Amino acid sequence: MQTIILAGGEGKRVFPLAFNRPKPMFKLLGKPLIHHVIDTLKGAGLKDYVVVVGHSGDQIKDYLKDGSKLGVNIEYTVQKHSLGMSDALKTTENLAEDNFFVVNADDVFEASLIKQMLRQFKKGEAEIVLSYKPVKETWKFGIIRIDNEHVTDFVEKPPIGMEPSNLAVVGVYILTKQIFEYYKKIPVSDHQYEDAILQFIKDENVVEAVNYDGFFGGYKYPWDIFTINKYLMDKIITKQTIKDCIKISERATVEGNVWIEEGAKVYEGAIIKGPSYIGENSVIGNNCLVRDYASLGSNCVVGFSTEIKHSLIGDDCWFHMNYIGDSIISNNCLFGAGAKTANYRFDETNIKVRIGNKRMDSHTNKLGAIIGDNCKIGINVCLEPGVKIGPQSMVGPSVDLQDDLEPEKMIIVNKNGYLKKVNKIIISPESKQQLMKKLIRTTNRKTSDKSNI
Repeated sequence: MQTIILAGGEGKRVFPLAFNRPKPMFKLLGKPLIHHVIDTLKGAGLKDYVVVVGHSGDQIKDYLKDGSKLGVNIEYTVQKHSLGMSDALKTTENLAEDNFFVVNADDVFEASLIKQMLRQFKKGEAEIVLSYKPVKETWKFGIIRIDNEHVTDFVEKPPIGMEPSNLAVVGVYILTKQIFEYYKKIPVSDHQYEDAILQFIKDENVVEAVNYDGFFGGYKYPWDIFTINKYLMDKIITKQTIKDCIKISERATVEGNVWIEEGAKVYEGAIIKGPSYIGENSVIGNNCLVRDYASLGSNCVVGFSTEIKHSLIGDDCWFHMNYIGDSIISNNCLFGAGAKTANYRFDETNIKVRIGNKRMDSHTNKLGAIIGDNCKIGINVCLEPGVKIGPQSMVGPSVDLQDDLEPEKMIIVNKNGYLKKVNKIIISPESKQQLMKKLIRTTNRKTSDKSNI
């Protein structure tokens, strides 16, 4: 069966992580989310895809191309404006088969869900098949009522006390091509996708649903990516895997389910505790500690006496004598000596994060900083729990950053307190490359294993 993958959203709620890239291009374990989703779909036997792209969609097309390198077939449509799922799906009408799966490019789930829905569809009664999970907070989800596997009602985010059940729809669907005719009849709204399915039910068409009890991780807010990362690490890193590394010191400790990619170096006194992932050509220096579902991208340098705990680090990031806890740091970021991410409040309450104009509960009391691409953090900086830093920004030495910092801004300490202005200091990729080459030359010399990195 054909699968339509929706990858056109702008990802405003995960700012700054989707500022320079589509949300499904966030990397975990060296691969973008959309790659992990396709791996799952392919594992369930699905090989033909239509990918709907929008915001920065060329990045997705450049990565996936025609799908042949992944062993699948991919066509594309373009969603010009981010107007919801139904608007995205409308772009596929001329390519859609009679029945097809619909999934989001950044929702992670088990292959068993696809197989379960296919079995239900092949029974031959239903034109549409949904899946569901029981939930407590019904007002946050699309809720269905079912009778003997048949869906009889579908309400998006019902008010408290008016919910038809506690069964929330999981974001994977088998739809019929007839649904496009319903989109033409139903008024455009935020709920047009769900309203069309409800009208399909009211017209006495058969819609069925299966109870799914496996993992489902939606990437809606920045902190959601931690849950997805944990699932993928537990699934993929089931043993210690060390590729062709240039150097791992005999006096380094690699413990548990750790995945180290080719070209990495691990130096004297370094400790890596699994589950953890180290990307290609990254360097773990002397007396560093990487632990607890930490993930580093490629070409990172974790310098002397740095601890990285339960954090997701992009490519080309450099650290030196830092503590990075429960944080998300995008590509090409630099941390000066002594800079730290605070990740826990004195009052031990959940950490709130500003999403748009609201401060939202992250549902965790351990959350550090969320940082966009190309940021520079000065020496002895403290980043308070839950702060976000936009891309191309800089935090000057000794700043205690308690509020979010917009893209392309600089905040520094002066005699009157803090001064915020436009950031004109850009991290040059060329200078980073030269520094990395110099580091590699230095560490490749036949010198004592005692030199600090």
